[in-house]
Amino acid sequence: MGSGSPTAYLSWAILACLFSCFLVFHLWNYDRFQCLKWSESGRQPGAFKRFMSYTYIATLTLLVVFSVALTFIKFKEGYVITPEGSLFPKPIELYAPSHKKWVLPLLFVFSVAWACEIVTHWEELTFWLFLLHQGPRTRLWFDSWEFRVWLLGTVVAGLGMPLTTLIARRQLDTCQAWIFLVGSSASMTTTILFLYVLARFPEFLRRVKVDGGEPSIVLRLVMFYQLNFGRVLFRFLFTIPLFILAVDGVQGSHPINQDPFWSDFLIMLGGIGCFVSSFITLLIFFPRSLTQELGYTTALIPTSIADKTQMPTSNCVPNTQHISSSKNVPTTIVRAPSVHSSEPSQSEGAPEYEDITHRHSCDGHVRIRRQTWEQTPDTEVQPANGQYLETPYMFDRHSRGLVRPHSDSIAIGLHPYVRTFRSPIDICDIEDDNHSPAR
Repeated sequence: MGSGSPTAYLSWAILACLFSCFLVFHLWNYDRFQCLKWSESGRQPGAFKRFMSYTYIATLTLLVVFSVALTFIKFKEGYVITPEGSLFPKPIELYAPSHKKWVLPLLFVFSVAWACEIVTHWEELTFWLFLLHQGPRTRLWFDSWEFRVWLLGTVVAGLGMPLTTLIARRQLDTCQAWIFLVGSSASMTTTILFLYVLARFPEFLRRVKVDGGEPSIVLRLVMFYQLNFGRVLFRFLFTIPLFILAVDGVQGSHPINQDPFWSDFLIMLGGIGCFVSSFITLLIFFPRSLTQELGYTTALIPTSIADKTQMPTSNCVPNTQHISSSKNVPTTIVRAPSVHSSEPSQSEGAPEYEDITHRHSCDGHVRIRRQTWEQTPDTEVQPANGQYLETPYMFDRHSRGLVRPHSDSIAIGLHPYVRTFRSPIDICDIEDDNHSPAR
């Protein structure tokens, strides 16, 4: 299976290099590469996340090596003219010895990269199954059967892909076909199983809301749910074309691999699906929060301060028919105080709150700009009329009303991993006494 023109693999090399640049940019803004440092020994803190981080980054690094090197070799070897007079990429048997000796090592590199890719997606699948199957008793990830299934899958993938290359090494033309067949079959199976997670995820989100999940956690889970939809589509775009090429390459005749259009078309589709799904995985494994990075948080504006704010007159009036008088509490997004902040502190005698402006649009969404007042540390605020109002309130665009989320996040039934959820690989052990994440 010497299919694939130099141009087809050049697309892989370009995508791999561009994604590498974005990976460096993203990890620098994520935590200044702290996720790449190995901390204390043992499972925690951070050992599991470090292993998954290295596995994911190894996938991309090895793909860059494979795609760039193979593209260079294919361009050096060029094409051959068939008896019918058409051009066809030169078969591996006709390569120069100086180039041919590098083909098998590159295939080993590619098989190891695919094994690491299977490990990362298998971990996410088993972790979501772990959360979806929570019962009345809180289980630990590292003691669960899902974790043992992930360990088994990691061993099988880590040994199976290189062994496939080792067994098929004597026939270099079909060796790549066997790698495509085994790798695409495993990846496609993982993707199909992930459809079960997507089907159960809406129910899981509703349970998190009922059990008192923080708004930031719920929003992050909703974002992951939407990202996983797109990633599943691109993973099918990655596995199905390579599976077709593999089945055609291991059997007797090779009508697809010998067709210049279909071989290049399927290889390019597989490359696009591979790197786009890896891009989405990066956003899921290392999620950035611009709200937290900029130091913003949701807080309550006391009524005594809100009464002083004059609403701008406009022809469009926000729909507030669902907001009861007892919950008509304005909210805003404020800059939380930070020890790393370079902004000057308020001078003595300066007003505690300043520059409070609300803007409403025709769709009923509150448009609020940055504020300079700090969030009230108390859990309740006593306005001028003597009635206590609980804090904070948030504006729900579906009900077009101010709603109060659960702020304690200790409701029975909400798993501690969910209460402190950040990403599927950012997992800490839980102390048995109070079920709080170990630090």
